[in-house]
Amino acid sequence: MRNDAAQVTGEGWRPWLVGAGVVLVALWSLFPIYWTLKASFMDESAIIMGVAHNTGGYTFDNYLRVLGLSSSDSIFGGQTKAIMTGFVNSALVALPAAAAGTAIATLAGYVLGRFEFPFKGPLLYVLLASRTLPPIALLIPYYVFFAAIGLAGSLFGLWVVYLTAVIPLLSWVLMGYFSSLPVEIERAARMDGCTRWQMLRHVTLPMALPGIAAAFIIAFLVGWNDLLFAIVLTGGTAAQTLSASLLGLSPLMPGFRADLGLFAAASMLAALPPLALAMLFQRFITNLNIVDPVTSNTD
Repeated sequence: MRNDAAQVTGEGWRPWLVGAGVVLVALWSLFPIYWTLKASFMDESAIIMGVAHNTGGYTFDNYLRVLGLSSSDSIFGGQTKAIMTGFVNSALVALPAAAAGTAIATLAGYVLGRFEFPFKGPLLYVLLASRTLPPIALLIPYYVFFAAIGLAGSLFGLWVVYLTAVIPLLSWVLMGYFSSLPVEIERAARMDGCTRWQMLRHVTLPMALPGIAAAFIIAFLVGWNDLLFAIVLTGGTAAQTLSASLLGLSPLMPGFRADLGLFAAASMLAALPPLALAMLFQRFITNLNIVDPVTSNTD
């Protein structure tokens, strides 16, 4: 009886402990966003005095300056124009790279998750090993090669970099997702007369939409948030992306005068596209169930 009571007591405390842990993690993750959001509505003098102690004096001027709608930005006018150009360039490279990478990885993941063929196991580990190198180790080879063929300082060059970065990772993830889908439904579709392409298009892909949506968001974030390749391959050119443009407003840049409010406003605007994309695909992501592609069983 005592053991049963202790077990019930332990089970009663467990949800509270899990809930407290989730709250702590959420607060830890959201505090920098809260600080940046609050600073984006304050002028530089108020930020220096302390964001936590500010009780008023909020303004939209920082956002107007970033959008080029304010005439009071004689010092940072060049950087704010670069921010808007960076928005466009990042969208032009991140969206196509995410779409193409997800499409290719979807087909590769389906083949790897549904079929058995020679050297499949080693191929999986080659895919995984291709992502173990730190990005900076690949930076010089990319730059030398792109400079030789004229792709340095171009959005197409960045598109190639992001595509080669996301395809192995997404193929690995989607293979595990496809292998977790019930194969009986596909067999029933084949018995009803569907070709393999018709089965893939009308049966398998609709079932796999949660995994495909998550893969698309991952691929988009790779291109949207990248700084290392963007600043080396396109920094200071007409193809400069958003992350590289934000660096020009960053207080970490030596030799540049920083405006913390302007930098905070630009950072919050930069977070809007990924947030909108996550909200758009939320209903798919909530149904996501990814398993280990190596240990999952396929028929």
